[in-house]
Amino acid sequence: MSFTLQHNAKGATAMVTTAATPLAVSHTVLFRGVEVDLKRCAERTRRMIETALERGHCSPNPLADLEALEERTTAQAVAQLSCAMLTEGLPAIEIEDALCELRTHMDEHFNQRKLVRLYER
Repeated sequence: MSFTLQHNAKGATAMVTTAATPLAVSHTVLFRGVEVDLKRCAERTRRMIETALERGHCSPNPLADLEALEERTTAQAVAQLSCAMLTEGLPAIEIEDALCELRTHMDEHFNQRKLVRLYER
């Protein structure tokens, strides 16, 4: 708590008490590229994430199988889409735009799958 003196326009002085309020503690962490709300995780998962964040690369990755699936699936989808678009003779800019949209879609899809895994739903 702190006290300050304030003067108003008429010259009166008043003592003002200011109470410090603690800042809200964030329970959201960035884990393997995904923002995770630790409050929504099961206790076991929360401990695993906290341990992984403390140890870094020396700890098991609970998302390893999903990340491997993401890489394989995305690579296959990119190959199929680009081959189909090249076969049709589409301009490079259209192919590039389509590949960017595909990547965004795949990222969002797998981020949701990772959150489902971490929140155990």
